[in-house]
Amino acid sequence: MFTGIIQEKGIVKKIVRKERGYSIEIKANTVGKDLDVGGSIAVNGVCLSLVKKKDFLVFDIVLNTYKNTNLKRLKPGSVVNLEEALKAGDDLSGHIVSGHVDIERKVLKNQKSTSGWMLDIEFLSKDEGFIVSKGSITIDGISLTIGEIARSYFRIFIIPHTLENSTLFFKKAGNYVNGEFDIMAKYASINKSVI
Repeated sequence: MFTGIIQEKGIVKKIVRKERGYSIEIKANTVGKDLDVGGSIAVNGVCLSLVKKKDFLVFDIVLNTYKNTNLKRLKPGSVVNLEEALKAGDDLSGHIVSGHVDIERKVLKNQKSTSGWMLDIEFLSKDEGFIVSKGSITIDGISLTIGEIARSYFRIFIIPHTLENSTLFFKKAGNYVNGEFDIMAKYASINKSVI
């Protein structure tokens, strides 16, 4: 389990195709330093298990995860958001995040406006019921609040601290981000379909 509070930006060093998926090597300064092999780290919001560590962190990615997240768009030099799994007694500063990505959506706009920095992300009809105005969502592993919902997009307003300490500043229109719906929205949607 994670909180969506990014601890560090890592740099992708290498991605290698393997028989049943991929291996990814990421350079990080602090994240993973005290973590044992087998521990969990969210990479752009995707929960991955650490399989090796030397001067970099090494993770295996199964094909299903690779195909259904923006990890397939990474290349050497790409910057990623990193967060270690929550430990007993840690602060829950963001919201409860599983690291299981629900959607990959296109960035439509990422720019400064009169009301601050805003990020517009593609909204599809199948997202209805999971995306709620003023509700939580995780975008590339970042705990965020949905500011507005329109017919074809949802908008998030971003504070300067988040811009500086995550990869969001570099996202351009046409880039894709991982999204994880708030667990409360998922349960609410399941309950509606059962009734």
